[in-house]
Amino acid sequence: MQSCAPPRFGLALLSLAAVVCLVGCGSRDSGCLVGGSVTYDGEPIARGSIGFAPTNSEVGRPAAGEIVDGRYEIPRSEGPFTGEYRVMIYAERPSGRTMQADESGSETLELLEQYLPSTYNDRTTLEAWIDGDRLDLDFPLEKPRAGGRRKR
Repeated sequence: MQSCAPPRFGLALLSLAAVVCLVGCGSRDSGCLVGGSVTYDGEPIARGSIGFAPTNSEVGRPAAGEIVDGRYEIPRSEGPFTGEYRVMIYAERPSGRTMQADESGSETLELLEQYLPSTYNDRTTLEAWIDGDRLDLDFPLEKPRAGGRRKR
């Protein structure tokens, strides 16, 4: 059985990659090597992606990388330049649903779902300042509390 991400997640990754290619291909020197860990509710994100979008397009360069077993690393050659960035994190997991891969029905695809709240991706509130040769940036993401109420 193969895995298949829903169109929204795939479109987000494709859009981010296109921005990296279009905006990030310039005459500037190499960027910063950025890496670290990404957890959600204390657990490493098994599979996902992370993107850095400059808040000032004249200064920064977009960058993106894959998250595998809670870790990511963006090499210097593809890394962001010094500056302030919005950080977008997407994570996918099996949805428990499948679909036929072809008309014969001999092969099925396991559908994946993006499970992080939009405050970590489409409507991100995450920011980072990138500076230096190597930067370790960890993102311990928290599950939102139901109704914003605290337990007593």
